[in-house]
Amino acid sequence: MTDPSSPTVPAGWYPDHDVPGGQRWWSGIEWTEYRTPPAAAPQYAAPQYAAPQYAYAPAATQIALPPDAWPYVGQAAPVGTAVPLWAPLYGATMGQAWTRFWRKYADFSGRASRSEFWLAYLWFVIMIFGSYFAFALLFAVLGGIGSAIDGSNGSSAALGIGAGVFGLLWLGAYIAAVIPMISVTVRRLHDAGYAGYYFFMGFIPLVGGILLLVYLVTESRPQGAVYDLPR
Repeated sequence: MTDPSSPTVPAGWYPDHDVPGGQRWWSGIEWTEYRTPPAAAPQYAAPQYAAPQYAYAPAATQIALPPDAWPYVGQAAPVGTAVPLWAPLYGATMGQAWTRFWRKYADFSGRASRSEFWLAYLWFVIMIFGSYFAFALLFAVLGGIGSAIDGSNGSSAALGIGAGVFGLLWLGAYIAAVIPMISVTVRRLHDAGYAGYYFFMGFIPLVGGILLLVYLVTESRPQGAVYDLPR
């Protein structure tokens, strides 16, 4: 720019040599004391970022049990507490499981703990298959002894009759045990929080038995209390 001291420079604001960044008024003849401060650097507001919103799983809510439901879920009742027959017996022994198996013969309401179910199932297997093999072995031994003694057909006929009678008794015992076995299975499903009709999934070819097994080994859940029928 031309020197403002030159008479050809018109009046106006020009850079102030004394204050870098400022301006000073040139009257067209001389410098005046009118000055402007240096221009302030533009102020930018710090960007405001909203806190990211994450989806959180809802907090677990306490399941409201029916007022008359058995309050101990998945755990044994305190020592000295009498467990009614309609309530699940957690930590059942083999004797207790077998007794409840028959006392709740056709009771499809309420719940059954895992120990109550699996020990009853073990008893069922021992009774059915154990008795079958025991009597089969007994008849084989008696048949061999009878043949060795006289070799007559009389002993064979007697053993045949005995085998027939045993077969009928065995079949009757099996049929009699099927009903409580189904009922305790339904109660175990209730204790796991499933409806009793899940039992029929066991009849689905190939995968049904596996699905039912998964349901039966599931831990006890509080929502199973809706199937309780206190009495």
